[in-house]
Amino acid sequence: MKPLPSARLTLLATAVLGAATLLPAADSAAPTSPARNRVVLWNGRDLDGWKVFLGVAAVDPRSVWSVADGALKLASKASGYIRTTATYSNDRLHVEWRWPKDAAANTNSGVLLHLNGPDKIWPSCFECQLRAGSAGQIVGMYLDIPGAPMLSNRKRAPKLADSSEKPFGEWNTYEIHCRAGTIEVFVNGVRQNRVDKLPVGAGAIALQMEGHPIEFRNVWLEPQ
Repeated sequence: MKPLPSARLTLLATAVLGAATLLPAADSAAPTSPARNRVVLWNGRDLDGWKVFLGVAAVDPRSVWSVADGALKLASKASGYIRTTATYSNDRLHVEWRWPKDAAANTNSGVLLHLNGPDKIWPSCFECQLRAGSAGQIVGMYLDIPGAPMLSNRKRAPKLADSSEKPFGEWNTYEIHCRAGTIEVFVNGVRQNRVDKLPVGAGAIALQMEGHPIEFRNVWLEPQ
C-alpha cells in the first residue's frame, strides 16, 4: 500500500480533531448545582447588623471588638456576646474561629443559636460550645434538649467523636445545620453532634464572650 501524501495526512488529522471538539466533555452533561443564596453575616469591616450586649454596663461596647487582617477580634473581661439583629431558621451556618497561640487552657466561648427573649447573661438559646477541647458539644441554655443528660444545671449533648479542634493559633471551622427542630454540627469536617425535636427552631445568632480573647472570620449562612 502506498503511503498517504503528507498533505492528505494533515487534512485527515484536522478532520478527526475537529470532530473530537464537537463531542461533549465526559462530565459536561452532569447537571450543575444552582448557586446558593448565601447571606454574609459579618461583613469583614464593622458590626453592621449586629448588637453588642455586655453583662457589665460600665464597659464601653466599642472597646470589646476590633478588626485586623480580615478577622473580628472579641476581647473583654466582661461576659457578653454580639448577636444578629435579624432572626434565622432552616439554614447552614458557617463560622471560623481561632484562639491566640498563648491562649489559656480553659479558654471559652460559643456560637449561640435560636436566641430569643431579652438580652441577659445568659439568654435563652442553644449553644454550640467553643470551650477548648469541647467544640461540638451542644448546650441548652434555658431550653430543653430531649434525651441529653443534665450536667451543671443544663442539658448538654456530648460530642460524638474525639476532639477535632486544631492547636491554638490555627483556624477552625464550624458547620452548623439547623432545620425543622434539628441541629447538626461538624468541627473541621468531623461530625460531632446532632440533636432533634428541639422546642425552638428560629432566632438570632450570637458569638459569645467569656473573658477570653477569640477571633472570628467568614461568618455566613445559606438557607436550606
